Amino acid sequence: MIDLTHGLDINHAPKHYITFGQFDSRRFGLNLHERVATTPSEKEITTSIPYRQGVVDMSNIIGNRIYEQREISYVFYRFGVRKSVARDFQTTIENLLMGEFNEALNDSYEPDFHYVGKCAEVLVSDEYERNRLRIEVKFDLYPFKIDHHGESADLFDPFNFDLDALQDGLTFSPIFNDNTEAEPILIYNASQRSHVPVITTNGLGLTIEANGVRHWLETGVARQYANIRLKPGMNTFKLTRGGGHDGMVLMSFDWRKERI
Repeated sequence: MIDLTHGLDINHAPKHYITFGQFDSRRFGLNLHERVATTPSEKEITTSIPYRQGVVDMSNIIGNRIYEQREISYVFYRFGVRKSVARDFQTTIENLLMGEFNEALNDSYEPDFHYVGKCAEVLVSDEYERNRLRIEVKFDLYPFKIDHHGESADLFDPFNFDLDALQDGLTFSPIFNDNTEAEPILIYNASQRSHVPVITTNGLGLTIEANGVRHWLETGVARQYANIRLKPGMNTFKLTRGGGHDGMVLMSFDWRKERI
């Protein structure tokens, strides 16, 4: 059978799909017709000061812009559904989608990233004259999409030549001088928000400093240090170590970039 509006064979396998928790649009033979993803609204924090032109915008006070939740909606068609099973179909997908919270939304349109949030609405319409069901699904999501892989994976296929930076695995072997200071470590954060990276080292008595904040590093433990943050763009880390410690030091950093 052919859908006369779009010329699609009802048995044709969907080219694009989404997964969300236990829901997989391919399982139900849903053909994606429309995807709408709007840029999330910014949380603007401004104040008007007497005798000063315009306003003072403090929206970037933590180093990156802050956004509201984002909405992504999809319209699917399912062809050749008998009326006797249409009701059960709607109940099934509604319960699969609406039962999840703070779940990963994977979208074949964005193969290297995923979103996180909840399903806000499911609308099913029976367009019986065209022998199809129309399914509209709306999601309420965290504003940024999140990379599937950590930055230390350094993968080539998903590399964005306009936005990403080649960083050779994010593992460093700093060399310390007689004053127990090492050459600064430079790391580029290609995200559009700040991150607290996971840091691992085998060195003893190491101190790390970034943006005026210092922390002692735990040896052999992969962990985050709340005040050691990667701002968007280039970041400089300074390393020192106590006297009496020598030998090769290895350090690694990792985080998952996030993009609008």
